[in-house]
Amino acid sequence: MTVSAETIIIAHRGASAVAPENTRSAIKMAIGMGAKVIEFDVRETSDGVLVLFHDDELNRLVGRKGEIEAMTWDEVKDLDVGTWFRGGEYAGEKLMRFDDAVKLCQENKVIPLIERKTGKAESYAAVLTALDVADEVIVQSFSWTFIKEMKDLLPGLETGALGSKELDAKKLAQLAELKPDWVGWNFKDLTVEGFNRLKTDGYRIALWTVNDAEESAKWIAQGIDGVITDYPDKMLELLEE
Repeated sequence: MTVSAETIIIAHRGASAVAPENTRSAIKMAIGMGAKVIEFDVRETSDGVLVLFHDDELNRLVGRKGEIEAMTWDEVKDLDVGTWFRGGEYAGEKLMRFDDAVKLCQENKVIPLIERKTGKAESYAAVLTALDVADEVIVQSFSWTFIKEMKDLLPGLETGALGSKELDAKKLAQLAELKPDWVGWNFKDLTVEGFNRLKTDGYRIALWTVNDAEESAKWIAQGIDGVITDYPDKMLELLEE
């Protein structure tokens, strides 16, 4: 997989400022805006199906109690994940399967940035292997143990280690052992010193979640590799300037 050497604008949960997050609509909207990398969150149902969903619980996005991990695919496949957004403009939008999201990205020649929320590494590896796309995606997680498991299962997979707070010596040592391709850090917590250390150590760096143009411009000038944003259209315009 090849990505541009310039700063990459990454659509956070799709174009989540203008369409309900982690849905087909949000992904298609981001593609239409020109985003080349689409980030989305993935959870595993109780019967082992990987689906797009961010939150631990259903309340905010579905309006009822429950958890993806406690439900089967048959129980979640008809959940309405669109009514909550903008007064029901996207009412009836269904929860999306992970494999379908990857296929949609592939069909439109954009890179899926897959953020694992829950689920076994074996489940993710099985889908990516079945679709024959392990060398065309990026998998990231806050669980660095999961990233190691994915690298063991799919040695050629491009991976990202997510983090926040202080980038201290312990975390740097863990990264050195893990050897991810990307480090994704909370932009509020990454210092210039930390940025320089990561670059010296050979990592590509993405910041999450940057929605302020001035903040984004500062990091683009610094040489950041990726900006994860809810507003890919605005950030792409900034990059063109």
